[in-house]
Amino acid sequence: MQLGSLSQRDTLTGGRNLTKGATTNVITDGIKQKRSSGYSAWLGKSVVLLIAIRQCHVPMPCCIIGESVAAVRVRIEPGFEMDLQKELILAVEEYVAGLDNWVN
Repeated sequence: MQLGSLSQRDTLTGGRNLTKGATTNVITDGIKQKRSSGYSAWLGKSVVLLIAIRQCHVPMPCCIIGESVAAVRVRIEPGFEMDLQKELILAVEEYVAGLDNWVN
């Protein structure tokens, strides 16, 4: 069979004639399964992120509110949110305020 004679359907099915009720073998290699990332445990919690900015390591208190493939969405303070590239985050630590820091 010449390449030019394949229809679009034949190209998608590898030249096989698929009929109703026919089973096919599907190769699932390379398909990513949904899995939890390292940041899902920190969603909604107050944390301190250690961020690499040039040659400096900067601690940043914030709240992790979302995550994408390449970035983490954080809330610095109410009304101020930003996306941080995951490659800039060096460490995550839970932020716990002591009793002496609470406002009466």
